[in-house]
Amino acid sequence: MAQDAKVPTEIAQTLDRGLQVLEFLGSSVNGFTATEVAQQIGVHRSIAARLLATLANRKFATRLADGRYVIGTGLFSLARMVARDLVSVATPMLRDATERVVATSVLHVADGDEVVTVLSIEPPSANFRVGMRVGARGPLDLAAHGIAILAGRPSMLGERPEVAQARERGYAATTGEVVPGYTGLSAPVYVGGEATASVGLVIPASRGVEVPELAVEVVKLAQALSVANG
Repeated sequence: MAQDAKVPTEIAQTLDRGLQVLEFLGSSVNGFTATEVAQQIGVHRSIAARLLATLANRKFATRLADGRYVIGTGLFSLARMVARDLVSVATPMLRDATERVVATSVLHVADGDEVVTVLSIEPPSANFRVGMRVGARGPLDLAAHGIAILAGRPSMLGERPEVAQARERGYAATTGEVVPGYTGLSAPVYVGGEATASVGLVIPASRGVEVPELAVEVVKLAQALSVANG
């Protein structure tokens, strides 16, 4: 257990425990229960539960429907303060892609079993507007942007067939799962070696013949962003 090591007297024990919890949560995309966290850091379950509740309140942890906890978007936001800002890095790339291929470009970040829109750029010259609102949330396993993130992670029992297909070809493609009549293409973005985000393009379904060409564009964007963010 983490508490076996001697703790220097000048550090704040509660803060230290909270950081240990974050490190433990970050070791698995599947998350851990309060009991598992308590066993890992060597405290009573009630203490672990309070630490997790505090972290969840600050969005550094997210409680899933089955009671497990995973890393939350608050930690991602904090990390952006000491690393390059994913959104800032992505903005010029996505703006360029939007203008070149006349498609809505989007950037999404995973938050537990949900996915959050953090950037959406509409083509100014197009006669359509997808309207993906920044801050909007949805299930992680719904639509190309969430499926792409799952495809960048190890396979899991019960995952959608589309996830395995996306993992094999390097990108996800779905039609009508968020906006009727529109097709989304997304590829996973790796931050710190883990698939925590996705970048994609959204086009009218009537432009389906362009999917193979646009998929290449999406994969290139994802690779560039993954390199830029280490």
